[in-house]
Amino acid sequence: MSADHPAGPGAPRAVGPPPVPVDLRLAAAALAAWGAAFAATGHPAVAGWVLAGSAALLVVVLGVLLRRGRGARLALVLTATTLVVFSVCLQHSRFTAAGVQDLAQRRVSGEFSAVVTADPHALPARREGEPPRVVLDVRLTAVDARGSTRELAAPATVFAAAEEWADVRWGDRLVFRGRLGPADPGERSVVTVAAGDLLGTDRPSGVLEVSETLRRGLRQAVSGRPPDVRGLLPGLVVGDTSALPPDLEAAMRSVGLTHLTAVSGSNTTLVVGFLVLAASWAGFGRRSRLLVAGAGLVGFVVLARPEPSVLRAAVMGGVGMAGLAAGRPVRGIPVVAGAALVLLVADPWLAREFGFVLSVLATTALVLLARPWADRLVRAGAPRVVAYALAVPVAAQAVCGPVVALLQPAVNVVSVPANVLVAPAVGPATVLGLAATVLSPSWPAGATVLAWPAGWCAAWIATVARVAARVPTSVAVPPGVAGVVVVALLTVLVLGAVAATLRWRHGPGRRWPALALVLVLSAALLVRCAPRWGGPAGPWPPPDWLVVGCDVGQGDAVVLRSGPASAVLVDAGPDDVLVDGCLDRLGVDRLDAVVLTHFHADHVGGLAGALAGREVGVVHVSPLAVEPAAARVRAQAGATPVVPLSAGETGGAGQVTWTVLGPAPDVAGVRDPDSAQVNDSSVVLLADVQGVRVLLTGDAEREEQRAVLARWPAGAVADVVKVAHHGSPTQVPALYAAARPRVALIEVGAVNDYGHPAASTLDVLASTGARVLRTDTGGDVAVAGTAAALRTLDRGPDARQAERRARYGSG
Repeated sequence: MSADHPAGPGAPRAVGPPPVPVDLRLAAAALAAWGAAFAATGHPAVAGWVLAGSAALLVVVLGVLLRRGRGARLALVLTATTLVVFSVCLQHSRFTAAGVQDLAQRRVSGEFSAVVTADPHALPARREGEPPRVVLDVRLTAVDARGSTRELAAPATVFAAAEEWADVRWGDRLVFRGRLGPADPGERSVVTVAAGDLLGTDRPSGVLEVSETLRRGLRQAVSGRPPDVRGLLPGLVVGDTSALPPDLEAAMRSVGLTHLTAVSGSNTTLVVGFLVLAASWAGFGRRSRLLVAGAGLVGFVVLARPEPSVLRAAVMGGVGMAGLAAGRPVRGIPVVAGAALVLLVADPWLAREFGFVLSVLATTALVLLARPWADRLVRAGAPRVVAYALAVPVAAQAVCGPVVALLQPAVNVVSVPANVLVAPAVGPATVLGLAATVLSPSWPAGATVLAWPAGWCAAWIATVARVAARVPTSVAVPPGVAGVVVVALLTVLVLGAVAATLRWRHGPGRRWPALALVLVLSAALLVRCAPRWGGPAGPWPPPDWLVVGCDVGQGDAVVLRSGPASAVLVDAGPDDVLVDGCLDRLGVDRLDAVVLTHFHADHVGGLAGALAGREVGVVHVSPLAVEPAAARVRAQAGATPVVPLSAGETGGAGQVTWTVLGPAPDVAGVRDPDSAQVNDSSVVLLADVQGVRVLLTGDAEREEQRAVLARWPAGAVADVVKVAHHGSPTQVPALYAAARPRVALIEVGAVNDYGHPAASTLDVLASTGARVLRTDTGGDVAVAGTAAALRTLDRGPDARQAERRARYGSG
């Protein structure tokens, strides 16, 4: 057979170069280091023992390696683990020197010196009438308390009044008064500080001053543009979201665009890539281009603030750009693993940050999947530019989507199209915005000119985000690990369907369209069933529901069924939209009564939504009228009677009856009550709903719970208990022992920094044998059936309202 004879069916196929083997040695070491960092930062007290064991094992393995020439991979893993644990021990000992954690346990007050390590972020007011606050990270350098001064190097989280602290910036040296408190285990901060008066601020000069000047120049360059542009462009360029409109931020979060305003690897890739391209145009050689890129990356880190997240993004962004530019993407795996390992040794607490997880996954997707997928699309006939515009966000979404489900239990099918649509605008906005930033100190007018086209790009991104957010394509998935599994399966099915479709178009074959159809139908079935996993078997609400706890975030709203389309509402939560939606889902057209247990915002803030479009018989309130909340309730009630309730009274509405067990009538005479006194003025009801007894406790603290226990009807039991104060630790176990509930309902936000529900409270409930329903994990929860045959159901968290519920959980 001649050399040019066409090959027959049995002829050997041409053999190309052998595939490059995937090198996972460093990846295994990085994963082991990650696990060790996660465990050691959660239990730093025992990290020293782990370090000793790891070091001893490493010595043994190295000895075996030298003698037999085996065990190199195990030695690499043990070395990485030992380095990470050593870093935890070293840094934790430095952080906790001078007994700062002991001071925090005693909640010592004093005067502090600190260096700000992260810009302040706004928090809502903790209580009705209180001022808004900010939270920021600092490094405490000294504390003057109890007659002595201690030198420190302790990372801390500071909560402070917004009015006085809003202008504090990264790098500032502060002196302030405050009170120490313990931090949660595993946090980077070893203590918290409730800050008081800010006594002095020393703003740094030099490089940091130049950085702040540049950031301020960009804000001024867009000062005349619409609010979306003023807030979004600084976020795109340097991660400055101080002026980002809250509704735009929520829209971007719901459609997966928040990564654009966080300083991420994509920012650094764009900046460095543009610098390399400019240096290439200028005729620079390879080494010179690398020097330009390195200098630009360092400058960008300083401009965007060298916080841990920015440093992480710089490393990962540089790796991502290098990996995408490489001819063989598999070579990027050891590079990404090496970068992750270096970062974990330098800062082991990154192992507990979702941002770090997503950065590593996105970078891995970029170097491993984006190029092959783009090449596959090109072979299928797509233009190269379109292929890469699709492959990059799809690869990132495929790898990061399951992890994002832990943060927000939902998947939005418009996320990838939204990212594709905004992709052409991100680069110009970032590069032109950065040029305007650099130009602003010397030529403000020129910076404004450059900011105009960058602003057009930002406006396009904002428009896409707002329009996409209004499309009802967000699908709820189960919270926790179940949601991760659902999103991972959905991703595999969709990608498999796309691959089958491409294979069918590339070559004939009947099985490929059939396979694509099966995979699409499987994905549709998964989407349909996922929101119900762990929830009711039938439609919501169950037809025989009696009591429903509405998922209103960190607040109370409990619905007692009083008729076919009527109810008694006990508290209205913090948000009118959330409580209105819950009542709508239950088909409640009339409220026979509304009981507002006390006048804190998380119980009365949503009253307008509860009353909207519904007939209301009466509004009952606590006898302790706290202004201005009480006046607002009276105004919203309009012509509806507003009647206080106090201990000893009985009453009812529709098919619901009740006995009032608290508070005593004399609480009405309390003047200037503090928060605990307002909680202890809560109306406590023992209600009867079609034969099912329900104890509703408001936010009663220990004092009122003891008073309720003293008034407890002899021999009475409560089938259902609404746990007091969102499951806080201020419980009286004897009250729950007397009530002997079968079901305990905890109204609590999935996002809250109060620590609710407390472990001690859950232990108390476990001792009663009650089944615990929680709105933070179950969404709307229901008790249905009859007194003889109670059953419990949950609707599952509604991901579409996650942002609204999360607004009220900061303490």
